[in-house]
Amino acid sequence: MKRYIFGPWVPDLPPLVNTSGCTVARNIVPIGGGYGPMASLTALTGATALAKYCRGAIGGTDFATNAYQFAGDEDDLYTITSDGATAISRPAGYTRNIESRWDFAVFGETVFATNFSDEMQFFDIRNIAAGDTFADVRNTTIAPAAPRARHIGVIDNFLVAGNIFDPVNGLQTGAISWSTINNPLSWPTRGTSLAVASQSDGQLLEGAGGNVNAIVSGSEVGAVFQEHAIWRMDYVGGDVVFSLNRVEPNRGLLIPRLAVPVGRMVFYCSEDGFYLFDYTQSRPIGKDKVNKKFLSDIDGEFFYRVSAIRDPDSTRIFVLYPGANHDATGTPNKMFIYDWALDQFTDAELTAEMLVWSYTAGAHLDSPDIVGDEDSVEGPGAVPPGGVLGTQTFDARATPVDSATLSAYDSTHLLSQFTGPNLSGVIETGDIELNPGYRSLVTTVRPLIDAADVTVQVAGLARRPRPLEPLTYGRRAKQEDHGACSVRSDGRYHRVRVSLPPSFENAVGCDVDGTASGNK
Repeated sequence: MKRYIFGPWVPDLPPLVNTSGCTVARNIVPIGGGYGPMASLTALTGATALAKYCRGAIGGTDFATNAYQFAGDEDDLYTITSDGATAISRPAGYTRNIESRWDFAVFGETVFATNFSDEMQFFDIRNIAAGDTFADVRNTTIAPAAPRARHIGVIDNFLVAGNIFDPVNGLQTGAISWSTINNPLSWPTRGTSLAVASQSDGQLLEGAGGNVNAIVSGSEVGAVFQEHAIWRMDYVGGDVVFSLNRVEPNRGLLIPRLAVPVGRMVFYCSEDGFYLFDYTQSRPIGKDKVNKKFLSDIDGEFFYRVSAIRDPDSTRIFVLYPGANHDATGTPNKMFIYDWALDQFTDAELTAEMLVWSYTAGAHLDSPDIVGDEDSVEGPGAVPPGGVLGTQTFDARATPVDSATLSAYDSTHLLSQFTGPNLSGVIETGDIELNPGYRSLVTTVRPLIDAADVTVQVAGLARRPRPLEPLTYGRRAKQEDHGACSVRSDGRYHRVRVSLPPSFENAVGCDVDGTASGNK
């Protein structure tokens, strides 16, 4: 008998070499000692759909701990509350561009949104209930030099824009610009005495780094990701304002916005795969593991449909992208999951528009009732269980019911959370050679998997008399009462594929038993 522990998913390795890892780890997530289930999406109660597919979103809690959520599609910007999605676009509306995306950032209690085609937008979060709309940052009084931008972020006490169209210098895809210190609504003309005094300035990044593809926010230090370079931004004050150091001169961000902060690190994807950047150097995490798999599967025509986010409740990062067999509009249909604490990947087949965080509102005396709560003081209420946000007032402190939750806009433009039934998973081993140098007849496979029932299945064992021959799987065998699966596979190499039911809790490995059957 040979015990095979389900090691890391490393599809880039040849199966014959991959004797301790997995060649398939689909619709599951890495956990300590094995793999666990992954939930499907369920639309939040009370959510209403955006008019078109989501092109950006942000959420959080204000200084009074009231939750807020904003999103944007092709035509509008929205606030998301328990009443659903309400358009709060500027009166003039927005310019349509098939590849445009909304980048969001929050400075204090003001949310900023930019899509490059239009002027940068702002909205005072405290005025959600007042019926206000987004408005242009740029004006002739205090922000004549506010740029149009593809990317924005908050670094130290500045709002920073990258890949910009500057009112004075025109299009500068490799440049950054930043606001007045402590005032993101003030953008004086660069080089003037007012700009110098308020530390507002900008910089065309030297070298052949290409487009700015992301601004990573930070309270002390930030990062600017170009296509072929990474810059560290440190606030130093004075006439210099920021110290800009090109810490990665030959490696950058392949896919715009695919740069996810994780503590003092940033997860990102370069031209040759996945890395973790610690603001001084990058560490490869996908080499000989998943880089080839990901880069060969993703459709470069639809990079603008890619989104990535960390799970606030775990050490995992999720990347949603359009892979093989996506629809004509590039709707993302695949996910890569990376657990940075375990340094392991998995993947998933799931269709959604964009990964986001959602927030549920806290309850206070002015909140409407919760349906079904007999202790309610107002009678039948307006906030159903699991509502996106509660009706908010800003004269009472709220107690958060929940903080950030990993969520996504589904293919019908509805805000959804990963709280649905678990997906059916699949794990496949590398090549197992029971009798090195000889053939063997495998008769029994015992999955080491916790499940609520005995529906765990073995898809079959690959018969591989020679490493280069195509795989041929035998019959599917259900787990019997004694916990094992009766199979029959004769060959020198064997590969086990286990179908995981939604009810499984963790998958550790399998015991493979057989006898010698020949010398060829």
